[in-house]
This record gives sequence, structure tokens and C-alpha cells, in this order.
Amino acid sequence: MAIIVGDIHGNLEKAKAFLDYKSDDLHVALGDYLDSFIEPPKIQLKCLRMLMESNSVLLLGNHEVHYLKESPHQSPGYNREYARIFEDILEANIQRFRAAYDVDGWLLSHAGVNSGESQHDNTRRCKKAATFAKALQNEFENYLLNRFNTDDTFAKFSQNDFYSSLVNQVKNQYRHLSIFYNNYQENGGIFYDIEQIFAHNENNQPKVKRTFIALGTTNCTNSCWLYDTTASELVQLPLRPKIGRVICSSNVKVGARLTRCVFEANQVRAWQGAING
Repeated sequence: MAIIVGDIHGNLEKAKAFLDYKSDDLHVALGDYLDSFIEPPKIQLKCLRMLMESNSVLLLGNHEVHYLKESPHQSPGYNREYARIFEDILEANIQRFRAAYDVDGWLLSHAGVNSGESQHDNTRRCKKAATFAKALQNEFENYLLNRFNTDDTFAKFSQNDFYSSLVNQVKNQYRHLSIFYNNYQENGGIFYDIEQIFAHNENNQPKVKRTFIALGTTNCTNSCWLYDTTASELVQLPLRPKIGRVICSSNVKVGARLTRCVFEANQVRAWQGAING
């Protein structure tokens, strides 16, 4: 049983709502704790610290991965001013984070596993969420141990900007990078043989399909959307809207493993009135 949340992006109020909801249950955060166009870096750091000090399982998102050393990718929102601070914290606590996890038959990752990821030699025979998550995590741990190794044949080109990307390609890279960066809405190809929950995509409300739940609701910043695997339900906790935040509804299409959607809205009408007024 677990309470699962999508992207947080330094939203301290959202992180608190997530941790406080059924606090005795296992909590799993799907990544993206940093980089926000609303929250200042110091608040993002406070939010990250609070999550790290909790008992929650923390997955890595692309907005953490791009601050790691030898990262092969840089996402929009990368904060150059605080990059070294973010890097130092993440690298010093890298064992606190995971690439993938499984709970109650769900495969959890930041951006979802596409069909291509199921064809690697270490995942081809994975038919269950537990074995798939273990394969992804084991290879990520191996990547962390070997990511600084470079083929000396190409090292002499490292000073040339044109060849610098080639040097990155021959370093020991994590073969499953798409679980941090994949956009299923644009690229499609989601792996349907295993039920998944992932975040990353910027939606106003969760997307519930037959074999997956896309829990990324960065654009719905007046709510904290959670998924409760024990009750098989989405839960929408109200947050106080800020300037520039999006007001979203609670209308979510029910899928195969989703029994109902719970909307806890004690203060939402008053907040919406204040915003609209």
C-alpha cells in the first residue's frame, strides 16, 4: 500500500500535504523536486530537504538527473546559478534516491517505461512490475559506479565542441534514460504489458488509462493530486492558489484499476472566489 505523488517542483505546501496524508502509509514521490518558475531556490531546497528527511521513497526526475555529474541531458528550467549547490546535495545523498520502484503491482518511475525499454537484455524477460523495477534500479546503481569511465580512444577529442557529444556517448551511460525524460503524450509507445504510474507530463489533472496513470499535474498547482494504491483511488487535496497558478477541476475519467476519485474541497470555493474576484 502506498500514497504516490507526481512532480513537486519546490512546492513546499504540496510536499507537506503529500507527507501528511495518511502519514502512517508508505509514501512514494515520483521525482522533480527542483526547478520552479514560481518557488525561489531557497524554498526549493527547503522542500527537498524536508522530503529527504522523511521516510518517503524518492525517485529521481529529469530535474534532478540533469544536476548530476556527467548528466547527458539538460531540461528547460535548469538553474545555472544554483546548479553547483543542487549538484552537491544530490551527489552527497544519491543513495537516498531511486530510478524505479514497485508497489502493489504498479511499476513506478518518473516519466514511464516505453516499449523500447522492454527490449534491452536486462528487461526483455521482465513480466512483472517488481522484476522490471529491480532491473532498472540495478542498472542505475551500476551506472553510478561507472559513469566517469571514458574510452581513451575518444578522449583526445574532448576539447573540441563538435566531438564533445561523442565523448559523452562512449561514457558509461544509463541505458534507460527515457524513464526520466520520456513524454508519452508526444512520443507514444508506452509499455502496456505492465501497469504503471508515472508523472513528468504537464497536465491539469491526472490521465487515467487502462494500464497506466499519468500523475504529472504540474499545471494544476491549486491541488495536490495523489494516488492511493490501497483504496485504488485518486485523491485531490486543495492547495492555496498563488499568482499564476492554474485552477483545475476534479473531473477525471475513471480507468480499470481506479474505483473512485476523492476530492477534499473544504477551502477550495473560498480560494477560487478570492482569485476570481
